[in-house]
Amino acid sequence: MFNRCLTAGRGLVLAPPSMRKNYLAVPLFIVLCFADHATATTVVYAVTPTGMVIGADGKTVPSGTAIKIFLLRGKYVVADLYAENAKSNDGGVMAYDFPVWIKQVDQHTDANVSVSGLAEIIKNQMTTTFAFAIDAIKTGNFTRDQAVVTGVDVYIVQYVIAGYEKGIPFVHSLTLMPDWGTKTVNGPFDVSLKEKKGLGWRGQGIALSQINIADTKEQKELSAKIPVEFNALRKGNDLTLHQASNVVRAMLGMESKSNPRYVGFPITVVTIPKIGHGWVRTYERDVPALSRLPKGTRTKHQPATQN
Repeated sequence: MFNRCLTAGRGLVLAPPSMRKNYLAVPLFIVLCFADHATATTVVYAVTPTGMVIGADGKTVPSGTAIKIFLLRGKYVVADLYAENAKSNDGGVMAYDFPVWIKQVDQHTDANVSVSGLAEIIKNQMTTTFAFAIDAIKTGNFTRDQAVVTGVDVYIVQYVIAGYEKGIPFVHSLTLMPDWGTKTVNGPFDVSLKEKKGLGWRGQGIALSQINIADTKEQKELSAKIPVEFNALRKGNDLTLHQASNVVRAMLGMESKSNPRYVGFPITVVTIPKIGHGWVRTYERDVPALSRLPKGTRTKHQPATQN
């Protein structure tokens, strides 16, 4: 039903020379501090024959909210996991702020860039953008114990980039991963999906890791929340964009309930049709049910299958 592992992709487009600059570059002597508003998050995506839907939660740790997913130029999605912003210890200087950073990337990117080209541009910027984190780990100023508290011990940052390229849906996952034993940071690693349809998620997944297991309480909750969509998935039927949006909302809502420390409302859901411009919807709270089956219809609690 849900494919968490993205398959490796090719066909990346190198950034033009004008793009090979540093966005929000910061001095290497800065001391890393992901304190107060470090983030984990969950990103869920659904690809249908007519478009794709990508959603992210909006909780920051330990409190507050932030926008972690953006629609660029009406056709591309970029979401940030684990490090939505970071400040220095000495005076609270903002070393990285995702909304500001992605807007600068967008402003300095060629209007005709492809989704793979955008992924390559972001990939090329990651080690420069997070030079402060890489240096802090190298010098021992940022340790694994500190990272565990702020939720960035496995990934320093992960980006999810999605959109269509010549009618083909792409979802890229770009990551920087610390190696605490050698005090280095590995990556960026680029894993990509290219399929006609599919469902998946990245990031936190306490509830989501259980929904594909028959008769778990999580699967039963999902079935009750979106019975129409659950039935379609179980039968291998295609989802409409509205139904895909319901699936994404339901999955994020369930993870928010099961994992309130790191995931929570509001959630932002971005829809990108295969033809035309996309749109963004924000939901401030969860609801018990997003769809209803006709009276007399019963839903079997068993894993749905995506071809």
